[in-house]
Amino acid sequence: MPKHPPPGPPFAADPTASPALQRGVREALAAWPTGTARRLRLLAAQNPRSALVRFELGLALALAGQPADANRSWRNAERVQPDSPSAVRAEDALHPEAPPGKPPFVAAFARPRTRGQLLLARGIAFQAALRPVSAERAFAAAARITPNDPEAQVAAAVGLYEKDRPAAAFSRLGPLVRRFPHAQTVRFHLGLLLIYLRQFPQARKELALAVADGPRTPLGKRARTLLNASRNA
Repeated sequence: MPKHPPPGPPFAADPTASPALQRGVREALAAWPTGTARRLRLLAAQNPRSALVRFELGLALALAGQPADANRSWRNAERVQPDSPSAVRAEDALHPEAPPGKPPFVAAFARPRTRGQLLLARGIAFQAALRPVSAERAFAAAARITPNDPEAQVAAAVGLYEKDRPAAAFSRLGPLVRRFPHAQTVRFHLGLLLIYLRQFPQARKELALAVADGPRTPLGKRARTLLNASRNA
């Protein structure tokens, strides 16, 4: 019986790419395994600011047994269009040991009522849409207009998190423990970011402190869920 080629790279929709470009990427993937990488390289040359093309090219190169070239393409995806779902997925591909996506900022409020909270809600929406640069800007704006709000300061720190350079987020989040010693959001998000680093013992300590700060609050309940899950990691 004839052998079927292994399945090619999947298409990951990216709303930041034009319909025509997404169609071109789909056509390149449909040609797998013959000519897919060549077509994607051509699309990359024609679309120098597209993370989608470079992410998909990285997948094709990885499946073709070219990991170094795949990693290079994924890093290019992050560089040329960082505020895109494809850049987030490229970061995931470069760090398969970490949880997927960016660590989310989790708000303690149920409904935004102030200008600062509206900005935080906007940042949360950008995070959900895999637009990390836009999220970071919204969180930073909230932190600027509400300098004494621990939630806004925590969000600004979380928005800085990059898997290649986690220190930027921790250097801003860590000092908030002393500045806001009774703010549950600080301990919760410290624990969350430590999970992304797979530093589970320290993450459990921070999450336990978050639970102790208010076990019945929404953040306290989320912290307990993460705490229980991290014990099985």
